[in-house]
Amino acid sequence: MSLVLIVVLLLVGVLVVASVVLGRMTYEVENTGDLEYLELEGNWIRYRVTGGGPPVVLVHGWLTSGRIWKQLADRLAQRFTVYVLDLAGFGDSDKPISGYGVRHGSRLLYAFCAHFGLTRTAVVGHDVGGAIAVKLAADHPDVVGRLVLVATPAKEDQIDLPTLLWLTTLPVVGPIFYTLGRVVKPLRRLWMRPFVLDSEDLTEEVVADAGKSTPAAVTKTLDVMRREIARDRLIRQARIVKVPVLIIAGEEDQIVDPQLASDWAQSVSAEVAFLNECGHLPMLERADEFNAQVLAYLTGDSRYFDAVTQAPEEVIGEDVTETIEESPSLGHTEPGASESGVAKAEDLPSSVAPNDDSHPLRNHNRESTEGLHDDDTSDQSADRPSEQVADPTAGEDAERRVQDHADRAANGSDVGRPLPEIPKDLFEWPESLKESRSRDRSPEVDRQEHSEGADFEGPQKEPPRS
Repeated sequence: MSLVLIVVLLLVGVLVVASVVLGRMTYEVENTGDLEYLELEGNWIRYRVTGGGPPVVLVHGWLTSGRIWKQLADRLAQRFTVYVLDLAGFGDSDKPISGYGVRHGSRLLYAFCAHFGLTRTAVVGHDVGGAIAVKLAADHPDVVGRLVLVATPAKEDQIDLPTLLWLTTLPVVGPIFYTLGRVVKPLRRLWMRPFVLDSEDLTEEVVADAGKSTPAAVTKTLDVMRREIARDRLIRQARIVKVPVLIIAGEEDQIVDPQLASDWAQSVSAEVAFLNECGHLPMLERADEFNAQVLAYLTGDSRYFDAVTQAPEEVIGEDVTETIEESPSLGHTEPGASESGVAKAEDLPSSVAPNDDSHPLRNHNRESTEGLHDDDTSDQSADRPSEQVADPTAGEDAERRVQDHADRAANGSDVGRPLPEIPKDLFEWPESLKESRSRDRSPEVDRQEHSEGADFEGPQKEPPRS
């Protein structure tokens, strides 16, 4: 009996020693000569810069790296200068023993932006990266000009890790279990499987990045972040953020509760986008819709939604009303709609009501229909509370587009032909999109706008005399 007890004590001692050693393991970049690295806050940080134009900074989340933004970065680079970095402790950056969490991440991100002289930049952050972006916007309002929060928890109880991944965060067995996962790839795949709804969306890069960290970085990042967002600390600080915010969440997210959207919306003036049949990684699972949401938000150009709409033959024979409600693009997705991509109005507080004018895309859409309502409609809308007034032309425009598709399909002109994809060059839109927008304008509307322009735009130039 005593021999068994001695063996058990020895095994426990070995386990504790191994846990302490592995828990204090660090990693330092050895060769930075031929790669893009910056020394920030005492650590070497891997970064990438592509494109040209206004700046956009992409901040990844827990257990991932900047590689998760590849598809979005490629699209944004056509109109923006895109900055992507690997946070300390993840990807190809240094992995120190401490210095993790929202506060340290915000300091690192501020040093990154200061190095490149970035001001009023758009910041897109995923889970912990989103919390870091909120902290940066609150502490340095001159640096951040626009925010996109993707699956970002607002409270500590909104984070729910699967059992296998939760084991890596335990005090004693966690470092050993994570080190085992770094060696055994199938175990890492089991860790990351709950991050996506469909296993086919789990890329090899995501599985590989999950094993590039250290036990200290994995555990401390999660623990410190939970303490920093506990008791609504970050939400209260977010109330001083005055920049526009877009919140994107997957309706089937098993890692972060989608309820985060309404919690954030209580503190910031935000638009909320829910993606149907999507988990914790919408940039991979619903890449086209996700990219369209971000691009339309940053540019104010609703044509990105048109480019990811259904093919015309898919709506032939369907009920028009049902098609408008189910399609993510017909009628241009707006806050308060029920289709994929945008939150339902009844699920959100008044700060994200469907008629909030703070968003540039809404202003863009409103300008395109300004002057199309008669006086009776305007008077009726003025008598209603602002959060209950819907755009009276949204349904008509969508119904007209569906009917237009059906008419052309009946004539055999568009049968079997899909709608155009987003162009490679964002400054050169397909002619079909331009023509479809011109077809939506009736001759009566053109004559009405022409007459209004004569009344309000001043005298017209006279033709040259012969």
